[in-house]
Amino acid sequence: MKRIQIHAQAIRRCLSFAVFGLLITHTAMAKTEQITLKKSIEFGEEAVIINTTRGEVILNYYALPDKVARKLEPYKKGQCLEVESKHGFYHDTGDGQYIQSIRPCKTKSSLARPKVSAS
Repeated sequence: MKRIQIHAQAIRRCLSFAVFGLLITHTAMAKTEQITLKKSIEFGEEAVIINTTRGEVILNYYALPDKVARKLEPYKKGQCLEVESKHGFYHDTGDGQYIQSIRPCKTKSSLARPKVSAS
Protein backbone atom coordinates (compact mmCIF):
# COMPACT_ATOMS: atom_id res chain seq x y z
CA MET A 1 0.00 0.00 0.00
CA LYS A 2 2.84 2.37 0.85
CA ARG A 3 4.48 1.68 -2.53
CA ILE A 4 1.34 2.70 -4.39
CA GLN A 5 1.22 6.03 -2.53
CA ILE A 6 4.88 6.72 -3.32
CA HIS A 7 4.34 5.92 -7.01
CA ALA A 8 1.25 8.13 -7.16
CA GLN A 9 3.19 11.04 -5.65
CA ALA A 10 6.05 10.50 -8.09
CA ILE A 11 3.65 10.41 -11.03
CA ARG A 12 1.94 13.61 -9.86
CA ARG A 13 5.32 15.31 -9.47
CA CYS A 14 6.41 14.22 -12.97
CA LEU A 15 3.13 15.43 -14.47
CA SER A 16 3.52 18.77 -12.70
CA PHE A 17 7.01 19.21 -14.12
CA ALA A 18 5.81 18.22 -17.60
CA VAL A 19 2.95 20.73 -17.53
CA PHE A 20 5.27 23.44 -16.21
CA GLY A 21 7.78 22.64 -18.96
CA LEU A 22 5.10 22.90 -21.63
CA LEU A 23 3.97 26.27 -20.28
CA ILE A 24 7.52 27.60 -20.27
CA THR A 25 8.26 26.47 -23.83
CA HIS A 26 4.91 27.74 -25.09
CA THR A 27 5.48 31.24 -23.73
CA ALA A 28 9.12 31.24 -24.80
CA MET A 29 8.15 30.54 -28.41
CA ALA A 30 6.41 33.88 -28.88
CA LYS A 31 8.49 36.29 -30.90
CA THR A 32 8.14 40.06 -30.49
CA GLU A 33 9.21 42.30 -33.35
CA GLN A 34 9.14 46.04 -33.82
CA ILE A 35 7.98 47.29 -37.20
CA THR A 36 7.69 50.79 -38.64
CA LEU A 37 4.79 51.62 -40.92
CA LYS A 38 5.55 53.08 -44.36
CA LYS A 39 1.84 53.82 -44.87
CA SER A 40 -1.19 53.80 -42.61
CA ILE A 41 -2.78 50.39 -42.06
CA GLU A 42 -5.38 49.77 -44.75
CA PHE A 43 -8.51 47.67 -44.37
CA GLY A 44 -10.02 45.86 -47.36
CA GLU A 45 -13.14 43.69 -47.46
CA GLU A 46 -11.44 40.74 -45.78
CA ALA A 47 -7.83 41.93 -45.64
CA VAL A 48 -5.62 44.02 -43.43
CA ILE A 49 -2.74 45.50 -45.43
CA ILE A 50 0.31 46.47 -43.41
CA ASN A 51 3.00 48.22 -45.44
CA THR A 52 6.22 48.30 -43.41
CA THR A 53 9.80 49.38 -44.04
CA ARG A 54 10.65 45.68 -44.55
CA GLY A 55 7.81 44.98 -46.99
CA GLU A 56 4.06 44.61 -47.34
CA VAL A 57 2.15 42.07 -45.26
CA ILE A 58 -1.43 41.14 -46.12
CA LEU A 59 -3.44 39.36 -43.44
CA ASN A 60 -6.89 37.78 -43.55
CA TYR A 61 -8.99 39.87 -41.14
CA TYR A 62 -11.24 36.93 -40.26
CA ALA A 63 -8.32 34.60 -39.51
CA LEU A 64 -6.86 36.99 -36.92
CA PRO A 65 -7.64 36.03 -33.32
CA ASP A 66 -10.62 37.99 -31.95
CA LYS A 67 -8.56 39.79 -29.30
CA VAL A 68 -6.17 41.06 -32.02
CA ALA A 69 -8.85 42.00 -34.55
CA ARG A 70 -10.91 43.95 -31.98
CA LYS A 71 -7.91 46.06 -30.92
CA LEU A 72 -6.57 46.66 -34.42
CA GLU A 73 -6.73 50.36 -35.14
CA PRO A 74 -5.88 52.38 -38.21
CA TYR A 75 -2.31 53.04 -37.10
CA LYS A 76 -0.62 55.88 -38.99
CA LYS A 77 2.39 56.21 -41.27
CA GLY A 78 5.73 56.29 -39.44
CA GLN A 79 4.30 54.71 -36.28
CA CYS A 80 6.27 52.00 -34.51
CA LEU A 81 4.33 48.84 -33.66
CA GLU A 82 5.20 45.79 -31.57
CA VAL A 83 3.93 42.57 -33.09
CA GLU A 84 3.95 39.40 -31.02
CA SER A 85 3.49 36.16 -32.95
CA LYS A 86 4.37 32.49 -32.73
CA HIS A 87 6.41 32.27 -35.93
CA GLY A 88 7.51 35.85 -36.51
CA PHE A 89 5.57 38.55 -38.33
CA TYR A 90 7.35 38.15 -41.66
CA HIS A 91 7.58 34.35 -41.44
CA ASP A 92 3.89 33.81 -40.69
CA THR A 93 1.65 31.65 -42.87
CA GLY A 94 0.08 34.76 -44.41
CA ASP A 95 -3.31 34.56 -42.77
CA GLY A 96 -2.43 36.08 -39.39
CA GLN A 97 -3.87 33.37 -37.16
CA TYR A 98 -0.55 33.08 -35.31
CA ILE A 99 -0.40 36.78 -34.37
CA GLN A 100 -0.97 37.21 -30.66
CA SER A 101 -0.94 41.01 -30.37
CA ILE A 102 -0.30 44.23 -32.27
CA ARG A 103 0.24 47.34 -30.17
CA PRO A 104 2.14 50.64 -30.31
CA CYS A 105 5.79 50.43 -29.24
CA LYS A 106 6.47 51.23 -25.63
CA THR A 107 7.81 54.72 -25.15
CA LYS A 108 10.10 55.79 -22.38
CA SER A 109 8.18 57.48 -19.61
CA SER A 110 8.80 61.15 -19.00
CA LEU A 111 8.79 60.30 -15.27
CA ALA A 112 12.12 58.52 -15.64
CA ARG A 113 13.87 61.65 -16.88
CA PRO A 114 14.99 64.12 -14.25
CA LYS A 115 13.66 67.63 -14.67
CA VAL A 116 16.31 70.33 -14.72
CA SER A 117 15.25 73.85 -14.02
CA ALA A 118 17.26 76.81 -15.25
CA SER A 119 17.65 79.19 -12.32
